[in-house]
Amino acid sequence: MAVTYEEAKDIVVREVAPTWEEGTFCVDDRTITENDELYAFEIGPREYIVDGDESYAMAGSVPVVRKEDGVLEWLPSSMIAMDPTIQTRPNPNSTLT
Repeated sequence: MAVTYEEAKDIVVREVAPTWEEGTFCVDDRTITENDELYAFEIGPREYIVDGDESYAMAGSVPVVRKEDGVLEWLPSSMIAMDPTIQTRPNPNSTLT
């Protein structure tokens, strides 16, 4: 059974938030980034994503959730950025304020 965006986001929160150590854990859900196989998520400290505090800026891997089975993986951010199949669109149901 295919995983929805909301289910994928819940997987990221459930798996990553409990061990988060840099600032306040945040999933930036203002956009949905995906292709036919996966959802990619922008996560990081809320202090950076929402408040713009550069001292919390981070680089590294991106959590992705496979649509087919809900498996969480981490891919290099450059892989996501350079993949021509990845599309980003506004999320009409964003909860980030």
